[in-house]
Amino acid sequence: MTDTDTTPRTATHTPRQRKPVSFRIRLAVTVGLLLLGMLLAVILVQNISLDWAFQHQVDTISTGSNQNTITTEPATPQDGVPGTADSCNADPCDVTGAFPSPTAGQTGTEGVVLTIRDGVVQWMRYGSLAVFAVSALLAVLLVWSLSGKLTAHLDSISRQAGRLDPDRPAGRIRLDHPDAETAGLADALNTMLDRIEQSNELQRSFIRNASHELKTPITTIGTSLEALMAQDRFPEDVKPAIRHAIEANRKSGELINSLLELSRIQAAPDTSTEAVDPARIVRGVLETHREQAQARHLCIDAAGLAAYNGPAVETNPRYLSLAVDNLVRNAIIHNIDHGAITCTIHNDGQHVTIGINNTTKRPDRPEDTADLIQPFHRGDATRMASRPGHGLGLSITKACADAIGARLNISRPTPDTFRAEITLNQRISMSTIG
Repeated sequence: MTDTDTTPRTATHTPRQRKPVSFRIRLAVTVGLLLLGMLLAVILVQNISLDWAFQHQVDTISTGSNQNTITTEPATPQDGVPGTADSCNADPCDVTGAFPSPTAGQTGTEGVVLTIRDGVVQWMRYGSLAVFAVSALLAVLLVWSLSGKLTAHLDSISRQAGRLDPDRPAGRIRLDHPDAETAGLADALNTMLDRIEQSNELQRSFIRNASHELKTPITTIGTSLEALMAQDRFPEDVKPAIRHAIEANRKSGELINSLLELSRIQAAPDTSTEAVDPARIVRGVLETHREQAQARHLCIDAAGLAAYNGPAVETNPRYLSLAVDNLVRNAIIHNIDHGAITCTIHNDGQHVTIGINNTTKRPDRPEDTADLIQPFHRGDATRMASRPGHGLGLSITKACADAIGARLNISRPTPDTFRAEITLNQRISMSTIG
């Protein structure tokens, strides 16, 4: 009796990465907020200072007025009768209003000071706000202008790097009047591209040299074994092994030829072009492989070729034929018995797309479809399988498509269907298809 794991398993979700914020916007907003805080602090300090200054002036005026207040209490005469004076002839004198009231003068002065204070504070606030608005706008515009040069260089580096082909990084990143930082980044990327290009060239050179060196002995071995078999020089129990050796030697020769072809296309592609009828090329390739398709009882649907009546396309006919040939061979090799192959051509006015669909068995890892373009990648089939092919068909097709300026797209519309498309730029020739 075995124990079973009853611990519930929770699905792990990859956190969605947030889109990076533009450095230019972040810098402008940061400087604007910093300027806002500084100006608000200045306004606050000015208000507090002015309020204190005016209040201090009012208190000073009030204190000075109190010290200069005139006493209006009547003097007491020598005879002890209060409220009388000699000038009044001993009659009580009415002293009310004899001197001006100090309270009225004090209140008027304080009112004038307070009114002036309120006016000054109010205009100061309006002026500060106006200065703040203008200063903030100028600061943001200045930061936006200065940071625009930096971001423009970074955008240029991103666009140029995105257009580079990893397999053939012939281009380099160039900037007009760069800053020290962006110039250093561009130099570092160009140095890396130099190393990649040198490594790719060394690899291609090794493949060419090794293939040339191996081609002669493999051809000699195959010719010798076939000649001995034709002369019946081997015992009957040895002949199966000899036939197997001859077949393996033939496959090795095909592999070397494929490697040489791939290396030649990548190293020095032929740039000559002529008017080509894409439907005629596809029909010719299908006719070449008809016996192989019949051996596996495959149904070929080429009705989409007859419907094409577009103009001739300027391209390299050899590379286009080689690309289509590898796609058709791939569709036959990796098909199922009694399967189907469908060929179509679509013209949208700007591009001509050659599509080849084939049935296939369900892959173990459908997510690895894009990796089939890599050399020697055979999908679920291993090198020990009895299937023909070496995993170079799609790699050669991709190299041919790159040489003629076309695009190769591979996909699986359904789990048991494989689709390959070659999209050509419609550079129309003066001649048309008859």
